[in-house]
Amino acid sequence: METGKGLEVRNLSVRYGEIEALRGISFTVAPGEVVTLLGANGAGKSTTLRAISGLERPAGGDILFEGQSIAGLNSEQIVRRGISHVPERRRIFPGLTVKENIMLCGSNRRASKPELASETEAMFDLFPEIRPFRDALGWTLSGGQQQMVAVARGLMAKPRLLLLDEPSLGLAPLIVKAVFAIIAEIRRRGTTVLLVEQNARVGLSVADRGYVLETGTLVLGGKPDDLWNNDAIRAAYLGGAKAKGHALAEQA
Repeated sequence: METGKGLEVRNLSVRYGEIEALRGISFTVAPGEVVTLLGANGAGKSTTLRAISGLERPAGGDILFEGQSIAGLNSEQIVRRGISHVPERRRIFPGLTVKENIMLCGSNRRASKPELASETEAMFDLFPEIRPFRDALGWTLSGGQQQMVAVARGLMAKPRLLLLDEPSLGLAPLIVKAVFAIIAEIRRRGTTVLLVEQNARVGLSVADRGYVLETGTLVLGGKPDDLWNNDAIRAAYLGGAKAKGHALAEQA
């Protein structure tokens, strides 16, 4: 990756008390790429996104975005730098309508009311399935529809880098397909995406490159085809090499 472009994570460590959740991981995301972080529960995938977005403070290493260090900045400062984080389990505000949920991140940019209205309509164009529910309370939507609202809300910040944490979590296969088609469209429009996924098949389907995390360590990286054909990526989901046979059976 060209110096000063995209995202660069350098020797990043994160601790929760005595527990070292990330152990000196390094990777890059070039502008316009979709990069997927893969691994089992507890591998450090969500912690990585939280460190990038300012929700966790690094214990060591550095995070550079567009050539500037963002390690140690708070989440509001990082949003202003052009990074938006869509956390796992969607976190829709139940007392707000779908439209109000989507507009929240636009409000953080201090956009004018006409700008917000226009941009919100653009989100409904991108996510036509949720347009009929624009005035419904967020909690009344299905899980897949809530995921679309959460991604639309993240895009309202006009990010140059979008962090997506487990967008397929708890969704039916047809809805997963729809959500990932939207991720592919987001990429086509030029937004860089760093995606966390446990579902390797769908996570790699939209990715330019992927990395595998295991117990806080980056163990493998490469192109989607190379990763999918490597037994190590399958073994990672069940906790290591000893689980290889079970992982292969699960993914077959």
